[in-house]
Amino acid sequence: MSDAAHNPQPDIEGAIGLLTSPDPQMRQFVAYLLGQAGDPRAIEPLIDALQDEHVGVRGAAANALGNIGDSAAIPYLIPLLRQNNPQLVVWAAFALTKLGRDSFDVLETTLQSEDVDVRRSTILAFQQLGDQRAVPLLIALSNDSSRRFSGDTTLGEAAVRALVQLGYNVGNLPPTP
Repeated sequence: MSDAAHNPQPDIEGAIGLLTSPDPQMRQFVAYLLGQAGDPRAIEPLIDALQDEHVGVRGAAANALGNIGDSAAIPYLIPLLRQNNPQLVVWAAFALTKLGRDSFDVLETTLQSEDVDVRRSTILAFQQLGDQRAVPLLIALSNDSSRRFSGDTTLGEAAVRALVQLGYNVGNLPPTP
């Protein structure tokens, strides 16, 4: 059997074509997959997707650009930091930080949001970035009992999981007020 049969390559051009699908969930999923593939051919189409009418597509495109790692995307991501949608701001700040433009202060601000989803996304961004500056912020959240929905883990549990991934010994968490 050939190597191609054992290691099939993703159809990047086909996936790029799906970024214009009428289905926003399809466009969002494809943007995510393109980021996972990391193929530089997706950079320009993903930059175009930053203008999509659907916020989830814009966020997935920002995240994908951060994953691909080409700093040419930075000037297209910066305007997203001024959006009214805090979830999109988290994704843009995450991508910019991955691309070497430190936006930790923006993420620190989004952690103060009243929106549990935004705070949860910020915790995930800190976890994925592996930035030790997040440790005191995550410790402060370690007892937060907020949830997105019934049955979901709490923000505190997500914060503790992020602390563990950052190498923090959660058995020594200081008491929180």
